Amino acid sequence: MFSLGSRQPRRSPDIERNGLFLVLVAAVLLPLVLQFSGGEQVYWLFVAAKAFTFAIVAVSLDLLMGRAGQISLGQNGFFAVGAYTAAILSVRYHVDILTALLAAGGVSCIASLVLGFPAARLRGHYLGIVTFGYGIAVFQIALKWVDLTGGDQGLHLQTPRLLGFSISDPVSIYYFTLVVLAVITVLAWNLRSTRIGRSFAAVRDSEVAAAAMGIPIAMTKVLAFACSAFLAGVAGCLYAFLAGFVAPEDFGIEQALIFFAMVVIGGGDCILGAILGAVIVDAVQQGAATVSGLSLAILGGMITLTALFFPRGLKGLFAWLSRAASASSHARPSEEPDKLLVK
Repeated sequence: MFSLGSRQPRRSPDIERNGLFLVLVAAVLLPLVLQFSGGEQVYWLFVAAKAFTFAIVAVSLDLLMGRAGQISLGQNGFFAVGAYTAAILSVRYHVDILTALLAAGGVSCIASLVLGFPAARLRGHYLGIVTFGYGIAVFQIALKWVDLTGGDQGLHLQTPRLLGFSISDPVSIYYFTLVVLAVITVLAWNLRSTRIGRSFAAVRDSEVAAAAMGIPIAMTKVLAFACSAFLAGVAGCLYAFLAGFVAPEDFGIEQALIFFAMVVIGGGDCILGAILGAVIVDAVQQGAATVSGLSLAILGGMITLTALFFPRGLKGLFAWLSRAASASSHARPSEEPDKLLVK
């Protein structure tokens, strides 16, 4: 009997997983690179840490919009709730940053129920309008409730502490923010393969089919809003401690557009795309900071161009790279010729 030995087909590399690993390595090495290059370490670490907080918001929006298919233009509201929760706890109760993180996420999660249950009956642009109104409402509350939020004077936070140790120096707060982003990225990645993650995807693809499979549509939507709001609240807490000051102007309509741009550029249901989208948007902000309104004009143009010519955003680019790498690996000649086995 003759049998022809054959090589197993090569698996195409996981572009998203490898990309996330490379981004993590680059982020870990950034302080060392800045130190040896003689750059303005304090400034660039602050910029990078702020980009990390935006990346967490982008991951939260990707979970809600990309995975669960629920449009939200009010993520700035949950971001603001988390930031003010952290600021109030810091100023009045002097809690450490870890406690503030959990509290900020929890309060934002509870606040999402105010929006989640009514939004569970809406879809499409109607849902976008409701969430947009929610973000404006939170902004107005922060501006008018002076006794709680300080109004337009804002609140100054205490020096962040973790387990009794100060983490106020730029390198410490940078790495702490990076660790939180890494943990959230791992959780969001693993959520995809869970029953909850699959329920989110089923509701996104077809509510009728999801209901036929026994998935509770309304509760699934509410849960998606709650998970997304928790992550946005954590990001708001980190942003508050990083800046050391919160004021309503940090959470206005402009911030809502910025967060929306991150997900549009990144593509739906793509964690790497969301993170890189946040980095790109933050870079545009920094580059156009000297001209008022320029960053919004650029972001508006980027959203328009992406929607017209690259509707899948960076996710489409990653898919193309994955197909190209797979085709290249399959076309590569075998290192050893197939052997004829005689039995």
